[in-house]
Amino acid sequence: MAYVIWPLIGLVIAMLLSTGPQRRITRPNANPAYLAGAFGALIGGVIGDGLPHALAGQLTVSSVIGAIVGALIFCWAVRGRASDAEP
Repeated sequence: MAYVIWPLIGLVIAMLLSTGPQRRITRPNANPAYLAGAFGALIGGVIGDGLPHALAGQLTVSSVIGAIVGALIFCWAVRGRASDAEP
């Protein structure tokens, strides 16, 4: 169950972080932050919970915190920078 919750946490964080104005002209609806947020939350949740504990499927506070931190890091890594924007 935790493997489903962690990516959902990442999607919510990615939606919150990508609510700003879109700067891209080409493919404005393509947002890699959603996939990065879900993947980062999954990785962060496994790291936060510890792999042996994650196999049991329990959702713990440390795994949720790890999922949030992982999603934030991965979303920050793929964010749109002003230098990448087209005029």
